[in-house]
Amino acid sequence: MRNRAGSLITLVAVGLVLAACGGPAATPTPPPTPTPAPATVIETSEFAFTPNTLTGAAGQDLAVRLVNKGVVEHDLTIDALNVKIAVAIGGTADGVIPAPAAGTYDLYCSLPGHKEAGMVGTLTVE
Repeated sequence: MRNRAGSLITLVAVGLVLAACGGPAATPTPPPTPTPAPATVIETSEFAFTPNTLTGAAGQDLAVRLVNKGVVEHDLTIDALNVKIAVAIGGTADGVIPAPAAGTYDLYCSLPGHKEAGMVGTLTVE
């Protein structure tokens, strides 16, 4: 009987030690969510972008907010990146230029006559 009691005590002690060592499973910490860069604000008017030069980082989306200060509609078009963001008279429009590769890209307003009137600019991606 004494041998059984000793075995039982040993078994309980080993169980308690193992339970204490295991502890609760650690909850993995999720990776931090990157804070998006604030949108680059570009004002449109007759017939200009202000500013008319943009810069971005290669491989990172570029958020853009167009604010139309003019009396006609405008847009921002970048043919090489298949981007067109249109903005109504007196309106605001948000868009994203998706992760461009390094280089220089021409941008313009595609409405008839606007590009020819000087509504052009460049995007430089480094």
